[in-house]
Amino acid sequence: MNSYQPSIPRAALGSIAAAMAAITIGAMVVFPATLDTVAPANLTQAKAAASPAAPIEVAISPARIDVVGVREPDVAWALTDAARPNCKPEG
Repeated sequence: MNSYQPSIPRAALGSIAAAMAAITIGAMVVFPATLDTVAPANLTQAKAAASPAAPIEVAISPARIDVVGVREPDVAWALTDAARPNCKPEG
């Protein structure tokens, strides 16, 4: 039986894979993180409002809403005998 002999040695293939993983992590994680840093001089602080606006009173009429949902029975055990599908195998 002939055994397969790869053209690239196993150690070289492993080091290439590790280098590609390092390049991927650097390009996707480290490089964007260094581009997105914010200097303290660029930070701004919002001014506090002189007087906050008073809350607006709202009356809801009616004060309560009842929602009632009714489903038609569509499962075999909840249907009447006339509407129940034939579950018996033919034959």
